[in-house]
Amino acid sequence: MRTDRLVVRRFTMADVDDFCAYQSDPRVRKFLQGAPQSAEEAARYLAAQAVLDERATSAWHGYAVQHLESGKVIGDVGVYLVSAGEGDVGFQFHPAFHGQGYAREAMVAFLRYVFDILGVEHVTAGCDRANAASSTLLQRLGLHPRPASPDDGDLRFDLTRDEWRAQP
Repeated sequence: MRTDRLVVRRFTMADVDDFCAYQSDPRVRKFLQGAPQSAEEAARYLAAQAVLDERATSAWHGYAVQHLESGKVIGDVGVYLVSAGEGDVGFQFHPAFHGQGYAREAMVAFLRYVFDILGVEHVTAGCDRANAASSTLLQRLGLHPRPASPDDGDLRFDLTRDEWRAQP
């Protein structure tokens, strides 16, 4: 998937340094669960992602977001395919590229792929309640907030393929 400034593609082993640089940054980890991956763990993850069947269910499918001008991988987008028709999407980006529209640009291309190529009918997404930037982005992409318990630290969103296609 190519946009004006980005390529969204499968990971390769050459991406390991770029991937480690942003996924271990405390500003990226602030709203994510778990610890950052070590270089060894990241290499295993990228190797597995590179060969994963793109339609495998009960699996996370991560895709590198490469900045065309620099050639660097600046983030990733992905979908957990619950079933052939249902997925949960997510993203993370290097802080140096926050606030410049890269995440939105990548996610628009990726959602088009998820809905039109993979044939997913419904996607969900979640983010920490305190993560205003991700919440705003998800809503700008057309995802609708779902009712949540006040005790729940996460916000949940959803979007159908028909809603996606009906957007201007």
